[in-house]
Amino acid sequence: MRRFFRSIPARFALIAYSLFFGVSLLSRLMLSVAARHEITWDTSLPGSFATGVWFDAAAAVFAALPWLLFGALIPARFLKSTIGTWLVAGLMTLFTGILIFITTAEWFFWDEFHARFNFIAVDYLIWTQEVLSNISESYPIVSICVGIAVLALVAGGWMIRKGVFSWVASGTTTWRDRCAWPVAGLALAALAVAAVSQASMPGFANQYHGELAKNGCWSFFAAYKQMELDYEKWYVVLPRDQALGKAKQLLVTTDAPASSPAADDLHRSISGRGPEHRWNVILVCMESMSGDFMSYLGNRGGLTPNLDRLAKESVFFENLYATGTRTVRGMEALTLNLPPTPGQAIIYRPQGTGLTTTFSPFLDRGYDCAFFYGGDGRFDFMNRYFSTAGCRIMDVGAWTAQDVTCKTAWGACDEDLFRKALAEADADHAAGKPFEFFCMTTSNHRPYDFPAGRIDLPPHSGRNAAVKYADWAVGNLIAEARQRPWFKDTLFVICADHCASSAGKSELDITKYHIPALIYNPALVPAQTVAALSSQIDVMPTLFGLLNWSYTTLGFGHDLLAPSAAGRPGRAFVSNYQKIALLQNAGITILKPNRITSSHACDLTTGDFRPLDPATAATLVGEATAFYQSAAWLFTSGRLKKSPGGPTPAGAAPDAADPSGFASSPLNRPQAPPAP
Repeated sequence: MRRFFRSIPARFALIAYSLFFGVSLLSRLMLSVAARHEITWDTSLPGSFATGVWFDAAAAVFAALPWLLFGALIPARFLKSTIGTWLVAGLMTLFTGILIFITTAEWFFWDEFHARFNFIAVDYLIWTQEVLSNISESYPIVSICVGIAVLALVAGGWMIRKGVFSWVASGTTTWRDRCAWPVAGLALAALAVAAVSQASMPGFANQYHGELAKNGCWSFFAAYKQMELDYEKWYVVLPRDQALGKAKQLLVTTDAPASSPAADDLHRSISGRGPEHRWNVILVCMESMSGDFMSYLGNRGGLTPNLDRLAKESVFFENLYATGTRTVRGMEALTLNLPPTPGQAIIYRPQGTGLTTTFSPFLDRGYDCAFFYGGDGRFDFMNRYFSTAGCRIMDVGAWTAQDVTCKTAWGACDEDLFRKALAEADADHAAGKPFEFFCMTTSNHRPYDFPAGRIDLPPHSGRNAAVKYADWAVGNLIAEARQRPWFKDTLFVICADHCASSAGKSELDITKYHIPALIYNPALVPAQTVAALSSQIDVMPTLFGLLNWSYTTLGFGHDLLAPSAAGRPGRAFVSNYQKIALLQNAGITILKPNRITSSHACDLTTGDFRPLDPATAATLVGEATAFYQSAAWLFTSGRLKKSPGGPTPAGAAPDAADPSGFASSPLNRPQAPPAP
């Protein structure tokens, strides 16, 4: 072994590899301490660590590769000089500091999301302005950076005292070493990519074990590579006509009949149940408002007195589930009424423009549609999506300095947002124009800052204070709106975008998707509770039913107050990027990459899974596949566009709309897992 590491490139690689591997192992131990109350102390935990060591070893190859190349290129004479020794010491200290920084970042990311780096981390790297500002407002960033620098310097000094760099300089470098070692390193990296895949990681009953098994850096790049997943390539499929036919059968009701007999036309024609109402609509999408913050799910902390009161005076959905774990997922559900396609939300994707949305019926009736956001709407491509859907963009860029009284990195406080929406509603009413506003809140988000004196908890004091302020702001919005002449003709839709946390022990913990939603104005709609299992995509169809509007839709949502709703089984769609699921009273079916499915009986209260009989499981898998495959096809085929250009019109021959040959290809053939 000593002879093997005689050359300078090999010694550089060995030091870098050892540092990365050691810090990765330390990071896993630290996260285990952080998750000590969630992990299961059984025999699966050593398996999690063993898997983690395998990923650490593979990731360390890539960390060592630049040092291997550096050692092959740097002249040995320069390396043995005083300047060369100090340069190497400085670079290795910087490298150590970067590793400590990554470990620290993972610790704070875990504290927020209970997961290793994932799609959210990739998004945050792209949207640096908001994220860096949020981090500086939420954490003592200067102290943290100073601490990292001190630790790196201590580590560098220790390596100098131990003669690590002198040992590197004492090595030899022949031309054979300069050529052979880089080739060997690149070959080893290629082997790591081929042999190690996060998608093929063993399954763990406790998902915290699965997260601990990952390597943060490897997980980050895997998420970057897999931001979009081709449903047809990675998930279980049916023959296309069969999937569309099954989805059509599941969607069509007596209240929402098919618009045409064509197999590939999923349009449904909804007819109003009476004279149309020209009521205004203000939709408030509330950031991270978990259902368990409210009293209806047992919270006795008094965090949401206004929402609790409004729930009793509204059409209240007490058993409703979010489609995902990100704001753009909630927006997608409320505006497209589709199950979440795997990967990033449609709003985020370049093709997610010019789509037929829930704004379309309003625009057809001459409404003023606007998107209100207290931050920069370019974040997550929200402005692009809403503007091409026909909305005026009223993000903070359209505000004056006087409009903002309190602001964080994510945007102006909720009361500023609502004050701006009220002013625009006043202007529309004065002009005799009905309006439909989509308001996205931000205050229930780190750094949990808001104007002092609004509630009995101080700003910056944590999530509970932010929840209580967000509730206060909604109550204040209703109180202020009640003084307006247009209030008597306005419905308020209040719905969370997602829960405050999505982490759980099961692979999809449905208790982390339970959110509140309500439609409020007692003078217009009588209060009632919708107890049926329902999805975020059902909120707007129910609203249209209350408006008695006739329209055509491609959405999968149902009017939960329609006559046929009483006899229809409840269902909800939930996802976490790669895993997409159909939740029904009979159980839950989860679709995963590599054509993997799992079905379980599911306790809606605890989220616990139990075995499900094979016949029921097969039925649920078929329904879940039909829903998700059809939803993905609607988007990829361009059917959701307002004016499709290239896609084949509904009812055309399958081959014209399927140039890839998917319909005639072998189905459900196992694929190589996504790499990393």
